[in-house]
Amino acid sequence: MRSGLWVFLGLYLWLLPAGVGWPEGQARAQDAGRTEYLMVGYTSKGRVPGVAVYRNENGTLRGRWTNGQAQGRILTETAVPQSLTDGIEGTYETTGTNPDGRMYRGKLGIRKLGDKVYLLAWTNGETGVGILAGQVLVVGYGEQPGVALYALKADGSGDGGWTTLEMQGGIGREQFYGGGGLTATHRTKGVSPTGQPYEAAVTITKEGNAYRLAWSTGEVGIGLLTTAR
Repeated sequence: MRSGLWVFLGLYLWLLPAGVGWPEGQARAQDAGRTEYLMVGYTSKGRVPGVAVYRNENGTLRGRWTNGQAQGRILTETAVPQSLTDGIEGTYETTGTNPDGRMYRGKLGIRKLGDKVYLLAWTNGETGVGILAGQVLVVGYGEQPGVALYALKADGSGDGGWTTLEMQGGIGREQFYGGGGLTATHRTKGVSPTGQPYEAAVTITKEGNAYRLAWSTGEVGIGLLTTAR
């Protein structure tokens, strides 16, 4: 996953909104040559969030995933294309590992919704929304899914973008800051895909190899941390 994530830095810089500045006193970069990314699937409180991160390797999508019921375990899924129409759009055969260790097989359909936004539908009934960053597809899935991806700074704050299926391909912007570390309660501010500014708070906690997020606006999320060098 690491080799392809430098392209995501370009998306991250593109996502930074002109109207949402850096918080005073916050670092703008991590250690030289190293950047961490928090990739999050989210939904409304009371539902189960899921997140998947795929790397496009010559058309085959090789991914890691987890959800709110996996107790912090990271699982794998490989999606082999069967019929592609444009880029990653098309149908795939999937194989993967469930949290109980059993293997599964199925099908996945991917359809483009916007410049960098995609709809995903699996034959097990799950639906997802993804943001494509170069060769990396970050997906939030579950009931009423959303997806967010943040580039992290050395102080644990982050900047990035988010979307939901209801946004019809639009991408909003959000930053969180002020917690004194990643696993903390942060202030957030951002701009919706329709241009509406907002402020809230988010609490991030670690759960096994994953991260839980809970926003004061009522959304809950599960996240994967990836490091690029």
